[in-house]
Amino acid sequence: MRGVLICVPLYTVAVLLLGASITAGIFVFHVAVVPLIFKYSKTFRRHLIFANFVQWPINVDFDDLKASGVDGGRNFNIEYKSKVANCDIKIGVWHILPKSAYEKLKGSFEGNADKEELNRLMDSELSDSKYPVMLYCHGNSNSRATSHRVQIYKFFQQMDYHTIAFDYRGYGDSTNVTPSEDGVVEDALIVYDWLQTTVEKAPTKPPIYIWGHSLGTGISSHLLGNLDKLSKNILERPKPLPLPNGLILEAPFNNLADEIYYHPLAKLVSWLPYFESTFVSPFTACRVHAFRSDEHLARAPRLPALLLHARDDRIVPHCVGHKLYRSVLESRAAGGATIKLHSYDEKENLGHKWICLAKDLSEVVGEFVSNHR
Repeated sequence: MRGVLICVPLYTVAVLLLGASITAGIFVFHVAVVPLIFKYSKTFRRHLIFANFVQWPINVDFDDLKASGVDGGRNFNIEYKSKVANCDIKIGVWHILPKSAYEKLKGSFEGNADKEELNRLMDSELSDSKYPVMLYCHGNSNSRATSHRVQIYKFFQQMDYHTIAFDYRGYGDSTNVTPSEDGVVEDALIVYDWLQTTVEKAPTKPPIYIWGHSLGTGISSHLLGNLDKLSKNILERPKPLPLPNGLILEAPFNNLADEIYYHPLAKLVSWLPYFESTFVSPFTACRVHAFRSDEHLARAPRLPALLLHARDDRIVPHCVGHKLYRSVLESRAAGGATIKLHSYDEKENLGHKWICLAKDLSEVVGEFVSNHR
C-alpha cells in the first residue's frame, strides 16, 4: 500500500513534466522554427499560396459535367508551349451555356448528338453569341469542379451568361507542374487569347468579362494590368489583346504582403518582434509571388471593375479588399473607368466562398454588366 502511495505522486510528477516538455516544444516550434521555415523556404510559401496539393472532390471525371452538378456544358483542352516553364502545358476547360442557349440545345445533351456534333453546336453558340461571356479565374486549392465554384457557374447560367472555367497548371486535369505567379498568369492569358480569337470574327462580338475569386483576383489583375506586355512577350502578337468589358473581383486583396499581415491566423505570431521581417517581408521584397493587384490595376485605368466582398470573410479580410478599392480609386483620380466596391454585411453569413448565394447578386452583377457592354 505504501509503495502504491509513493508511485501515485511520482506518476503525477512524470505526467506534469512530460506535459511541460511538450508545451515547451510547441512554443519553441511556434516562435522559432515556423518563422524560419516561412522566411527561408520558398517551397513552403508556394505551397501556402497555391495549396494545389488539396484536390477535392477526388476522382473527378471532367468529361462528365453532369456528375459535378453542371448542365449544358462541355469539357475540352487547350495545349501550348509554356515560355515561363519551358514545357508543354495542357489546360482543362469547361464551357457552360447560358440558360436560353442550353434550353435550345437540350435535346443534343440528352443523347441525340455525338460529342463532335455537340462541340460544333457549342462552338457556334459561343463564336456568334448574343449573350455575355464570363471567364472565371478560381482561387487556390481544389479544381473547377468543387462545389462553391459549381454554384457560381449555375448563377452565370441563370443570368444567361456563357461560362468559361479552367484549371491552372497543377490543378484539376491540367498539366501537373509546379505553379508560380507568372505561370498561372500565363495560363489565364492563353485561355483569354483563345476566347478572344474565338469571338473576334463574330458579326456582333459578345461582351467579355473576367471574374476572379480570392487568389484568382490576383491572377486576373496581374493579367489585365500587364496585357500589352504579356501579349507581346508571351503571345508574340503584333497588336495587344483588347481589355475585357469589365473585371469582377470576389473577395479580393490589394497585395499578398498585406493579405498575410491582416490574415486572422497572423494574430498567433503578430506579437513576435520579428513578425514583419519573417512573415511579411518575404512577400514585400520578392516579386516571384507578390500578387500586387493594386500596382497592376493602376496600369489599367480604362478597365471598369466591380469588387464584391463579405465583411465576415475570414480568409481574405474585408480590410484588404477595401485597401485595393481605395488604391485603384486614387490611381484614377485624374480620370478613368468606374470602380465600385459592394460589401456584404456579416449577418448574411456569406464568408469567403458564398457570395454566389447573395440575394442581391443578380441585381448587382446585372447592373454592372448592362452598364459596360
